[in-house]
This record gives sequence, C-alpha cells and structure tokens, in this order.
Amino acid sequence: MTVLVLSGMFHTTLSAQTLEEELKMLKDSAAIKKGGDKVLALKDVGMKFRSINVDSARYYVDLAFKEADALDDDYYRARIWMTYGILSWDAGRPKEALEYHMMAKPILENSKDYYVLGSLYTNMSNAYEALTEFDIAVDYQFKALENFIAGKDSIWIAGSYLNLGNRYKLIQEPDLSLEYYLKASDMYRKIGNDYFVAMSYNSVAAAYLEKKQFDEAFDYAKKSLEGYDTIGARLDKAYPLTNMALASWGLGNFDTAELYYNQAIALQEERGERLAQISLKNDLANIYLKQGKVNRAEELALATYAEAEQIEFLPGIDVLSKTLSLIYEEKPDFKKAYQYHQKHKTARDSLYFLEKAREMLNLKEKYETEQKENEILRQQNELVESELSIKKRNNMLIGSGGLMALLLIIGFVLFREQKIKARNLAREAALEKAISEAKAQENLKEQRIRIARDLHDNIGSQLTYLTSITDSAKRGIDKGEVFLMEKLTQMKQFSLVTISELRDTIWAMNKDEISLEDIRERTQQLAATVHEATDDKIGVRMEGNPSDKVLNAFVGMNLFRIIQESVNNAVKHSESPEIVVTFTELENQVEIVIEDFGKGFDTTKESIGNGLHIMQNRAQKAGIDFSQTSVPGKGTRVELKVNV
Repeated sequence: MTVLVLSGMFHTTLSAQTLEEELKMLKDSAAIKKGGDKVLALKDVGMKFRSINVDSARYYVDLAFKEADALDDDYYRARIWMTYGILSWDAGRPKEALEYHMMAKPILENSKDYYVLGSLYTNMSNAYEALTEFDIAVDYQFKALENFIAGKDSIWIAGSYLNLGNRYKLIQEPDLSLEYYLKASDMYRKIGNDYFVAMSYNSVAAAYLEKKQFDEAFDYAKKSLEGYDTIGARLDKAYPLTNMALASWGLGNFDTAELYYNQAIALQEERGERLAQISLKNDLANIYLKQGKVNRAEELALATYAEAEQIEFLPGIDVLSKTLSLIYEEKPDFKKAYQYHQKHKTARDSLYFLEKAREMLNLKEKYETEQKENEILRQQNELVESELSIKKRNNMLIGSGGLMALLLIIGFVLFREQKIKARNLAREAALEKAISEAKAQENLKEQRIRIARDLHDNIGSQLTYLTSITDSAKRGIDKGEVFLMEKLTQMKQFSLVTISELRDTIWAMNKDEISLEDIRERTQQLAATVHEATDDKIGVRMEGNPSDKVLNAFVGMNLFRIIQESVNNAVKHSESPEIVVTFTELENQVEIVIEDFGKGFDTTKESIGNGLHIMQNRAQKAGIDFSQTSVPGKGTRVELKVNV
C-alpha cells in the first residue's frame, strides 16, 4: 500500500475563483503585455493548464520560451527551463526535470529573487527525492524555506512545510509529518487560498494513512476532493481519489477501493504522470489479489513492472516485485515467487541504504542464521531417511514371491515413488531456498563487520567536527545571533555530510576499483572540513600528486578510512596547528604519510585505543603496510604503503 502526497511543486497562487476564471484573466493579461512580462504571463497560463489539460500547458510554455528566445535574455530562458522541469516531473521523468533545473540554477542564483530561488530549490528537492538522493533533497528543501522566509512569502513558506512533512513521512515519522501538514493547512486557510487548502487536506489524509487512522484519512481526502472540484482543478482530483482508495483498502472495502483507483489512474494517464501511474497500478494489482482476481492481478503487475524497469524507477521496481512475489505464491508458482522475492530484496537494499546499514548492526541476524542452518540439517536428515526407506521397500519386493503379486506391488511402489519424488522435489526446492538465504545471511555477517568499521571512522570523525563547532558556538555565544546562526548552519551541513558518508560507504563497497586521485580528492575534502570545523585553528596541508593508478575497491576504501582516522586523531589529540598529508609514488608502491607537530605521546606507556586497533586491522585485511610513531613534544607520524 503506497501512501500518496501531492508533489511540492506548486502552481501559482489561486484564489476563490475557478481555474477557468483565472485562465481567462491571465490570457487577457498576456495578450497586452510585452517583453519579459509577456514571457512570465504565458508561463503562468501554462502552469494553470497543468490541472486541466497537459497539451495546453505545454503549448503555452513553448510560446513563453519563444518569447524569451526572441528577447535573447538568459534570465527569462532560465525561468522557462525551470517550468519545463516541472512539466518533465509531471510526466514522470525526474532525471530530465533535474537537468532543466540545473540549466536554470546558475542564472537564477544571480538574480537574488527569493521567490524564484525558493521555487527552484523546491523543484530540485522533489527531483532528488524521486531519485532516492534523500539527503540532497532535504538540503535543497531547507534552502527553499530560507529563501521563502527571507522573501516573506507565506504561501511558499507553507508549501515548504508541506514538503518537510513529506520528508518526515519518508523516514516513517508520521506524527512529525502530520504536525507540518497541519501547520501548512492552517496557514493556507488564513491566507484564503482554496487550491492549497485542498492540497494540504490531501497531505493530512496521507499522514493519517501512515498512522493507520483510516476513517480520518478518508474524511480529509474527501474534503480535498471537494475542494479541487469547487475550483475546477479536475486533474488534481487524482490525488485525493488515491488516498480515498487507500483508506477504503485499509477499512477492507476492496470494491470501493477498486473504483477510486480506476478513477485516479484515468486522470493520471490523461496528465501523463508516469510515476504516479506505476504506484497506482501496483496498488490496484494488490486489490485484485485481495478480491481473488489472481490472473488479472498478474497481468497488471507484470505490465507495470516492465514499465518501471524501462524508466529505471527503483521505488516502483521495489513495490511491484513484492506484489508479483505475493501473486505467484497465490497461484501457486513458488519458483517465480522466489525470483521476484529476490528482486524485491535487491531493490529494497539499494533503495533504503540507511535502513540496511542499521540492520547490519543488529546481532539477531546471527541467531536467525543459526536457526536456518539447523533447519537445513533437519531437512537433509529427512531426505536421507526417505531414501533409506525406499531402498528397504525395494529389497522387500525382490524377495517376494508370485509374478502377479510382484506386478501389483511394483505398480504400488511406482505410484508411491512418484508421490515421494514429488514430495522430495518440493523439499529440495525449499532446501535450495533455505541454503540460498543462509548464504545471503553469511554475506551479510561479513559485510556487517566491514560496515561497522566504516561507521566508526566516518560517523566518529563527523561527530568530532560537530563537537568542535558546538564548543566554538559556546565560546562565542556573546558574539550575537549572526555568529550563532553561522554555527548552526555548519552543524546542519556536517549532519548532512554524515548521512552522505553512510551512503558513500555502501557505494564504495559496490565499486570495482578506486583511483589514487579519488583518494587524494576525498582527503582534500576532509582537509576543508577540518579547516571549517575548527575555525581555521587547524590546517591540513596536502603534498604530492599521485597518478591515476587504481586499487581494488576494498583496498582503496580501507586506505582512505585509515587516512581519515589518522587526521581525526590528530585533530582530537595533537594540539598541532598543522597536519601534513603527503603522497609519494615509489616503484610499484605508493607511500602516504600523515604527520602532525603537536604534543605526541609515549607509545610505551599509553594504551592503544579502539581507533588504532581498527586502523591496524584495516591495514592487515587490505594488505597495507601500516606503522605509527610518536615522540612526546614533537608529534605523531603515520606511514602507509600499498602496492599499485
């Protein structure tokens, strides 16, 4: 069941007038305007048509771009590129939408127009969310909110609240999501904007669906539908119809849910919003399955799965592979059910990497793996006992007398053997599945250990910098609001970097190779982070330029993590104003030295910390030559050598 919230890319302001009345006024206005004003007026007409007719929307936006081209003005071209991005989003092409927004971004950022920039960042946030880049999506949504607050634009401030509610929904925080949706709804009612009131009601319905309060969800979705109907936003009625279908599903009213889904799909097909169609058709396939219409469910799910694969829409592949697995279990076709179950697991692992990382740290996986191994042994014993039983029966048959009796017994045995064979085939299939799952669990155990080390280094270093920023803020609390806002912004940025580092860990483990240039570049980024986090009190200087030689991903990843931990230790403990990282290429080797000139320590007296243990273990596993020396009062030196 997929809960739907209307996209955060909003139309221009709507009052209590109907869309037809708004359109007539805008067309009349566009007819008498000239220059840049005409470009924007035609653009507004196109955006109004998004809720009525997609072809008309495209027609007027094309007219607007021709006018911008005739003016030869980059600003107005950029405004229409952003509009094309919105139309691409509507058509279910988030990559294309993002390309248009990226074309517009450098031009519009120079305009210093708070409303336009906030709109651009909101659209980019939605595109990144569809592409599962959740941390980037959150960052751009906060940028959007900052611009709308600076521009004192109440409608779009409320719109940002809606989008932030969407982000909290993604991380399964329905209470926080509902809080932001209600805040947006209250603002829209005070402003008196009927369109956005209807939109916010639909978002509130989605939050109640997440909380499984289906009666409340249906009521708010129905209020949203009535609101869209009143102002004539015909195509937008697809969104509350979807949530009414979901609420009906939750209440067990499957026939009613089917009716609403078909109405929503028809509207989204007219609009051309492919991503929404995929989600709706997946839900409808599940409704057919609930109604016992298995063949109809299979036909719809297979066609929609092929469409999701064609456009590489990972969330759609995720939910549809799960639906197909359930369908084939019902048919029953366990081989296909297992195949689609595996596809679902693969998609889910790729889509929800943060959840995957947390699960890898859960020790109950070990217990579940042992249980599966015991189940495999039990099934193997049953198979051996079955084979022995068959052999004993055959020996008894050989010793029996009488041709007729023998033939009868042989016929009986053949019949029994066929039944046993069929039963054994089923057991073998179950055994193969159990073995496959056990192997997968074993791989997870190995990856869990590797990721645990990565999390220590990545998250540990980022939290160190967050602590430094916090201390700096405490020391400068009397410097005023601007200083504190700057520190809070830094803390937010480092929090986002922490999320990004988690994703990088998973990404690096799936790469075949990592170049020395990549490692130097990431070390340079680390240097900039240290510089900013410590208010210029500690600098990291890079020396040497390695070639483009490559390492396998495992070695490369561990090499960078050791560099990162060494720099992190120097920042925390050395009190050195400078840290030097030097790359030197030797014959078939590269040497990397991390050196500080701080207080050092006595290696014969001080205990080895967990960080040093992890670095040594990393180096040993990856075949990296590792050594660390330190002299009190002079500093610490880490030397790394790796074959290339």
